[in-house]
Amino acid sequence: MHKTALVVGGGVYGATCTRHLLGEGWQCVVIDQDSLCLAARSVLSGGTDGKVSFVRGGVAAALDHFTSHVPDYLIPTVPFHLLAALVSRACGFVPSELGASATAAALPPDLILSSSGGTLVLSYNREGSCLPVCPAPSVCPATGEHRTRPLHTVLRHALPTASVLESVQLAPGVGGLRGDDVAAVLTRAREEENIVVGTACRCHGVVTALTKRGV
Repeated sequence: MHKTALVVGGGVYGATCTRHLLGEGWQCVVIDQDSLCLAARSVLSGGTDGKVSFVRGGVAAALDHFTSHVPDYLIPTVPFHLLAALVSRACGFVPSELGASATAAALPPDLILSSSGGTLVLSYNREGSCLPVCPAPSVCPATGEHRTRPLHTVLRHALPTASVLESVQLAPGVGGLRGDDVAAVLTRAREEENIVVGTACRCHGVVTALTKRGV
């Protein structure tokens, strides 16, 4: 059986991911607001033998498609925290600045790049420039630093009550969230009034504090 992926965002990164997964024999659905996005133009126009389909839409469309058929992997390629957006849409959450402040206090300060709208952006590589397509080895090829503990492990240890998902490297420069993991977060969020959700690979991550609307 073919592996399946839901790629949200059809820009440069979305097109690159889709092209790679297609080459590996995956079946992909690409969601983007723009029916003329790069993925639609460059990937679909080249012929995919029905292995790639395009859906026009945003977070609502992504949530509908995800919940109707949980894919093997969810591939976020949009410039916002997709997991937090899906949880907010599904469960009526809004960002919590208070929750983000408490979350930041529990994290090593040298990991935090920015904090805005309830979301913290984190990275091991605060100063250096990452390689465009990095295999994420234990020794950073940009800085030479040894990183024995992946960032997702650090975040789970520092935030034991949060739902932090690993962004799995499917190929250099191609990362995705396991569909079952995302589904489990959505299930948990339906029972919570406050929740912290995060995604991280070996070196970079994003964490968002959410609270139920009206609480």
